[in-house]
Amino acid sequence: MTPARTLPRLALAASGWVALLATTLPDAAPLRVATVTAFLLVCPGLAAVLALRPAAPAHGMPRYAVLEAALLSLVLGLALATLVAVGLFLGGAFTATRGVVVLAALTSVLALLPRRHHARERDGGVQPDEGGGGGRGGP
Repeated sequence: MTPARTLPRLALAASGWVALLATTLPDAAPLRVATVTAFLLVCPGLAAVLALRPAAPAHGMPRYAVLEAALLSLVLGLALATLVAVGLFLGGAFTATRGVVVLAALTSVLALLPRRHHARERDGGVQPDEGGGGGRGGP
């Protein structure tokens, strides 16, 4: 893996720990609010998208794929934050700091997982059998 691909993933893995560090700032400090909000909205979802999708082709991604990945990252990030918060509430252990710790750990694990290198089938169609007949007992 090249440093150009490794560095963004390492930064994504470290983003949760930076947000956790920001929680030590005074309540309602603008830097704390901005850092934690940006982390919660973007980073867990982006790490999940990167972990679940195959590596991008060498020629780049079409424009719609970038928008699709951005929207999917936002929605997955909100879903993961909600699941973590509900789990901590049901366990009677919810605090904002604990939520950020769990999401930071999850983001780090997802960001550092090795990427899949298999291209996804785009057409998804069933190819006809060369033998003909379609399996109905005749040609």
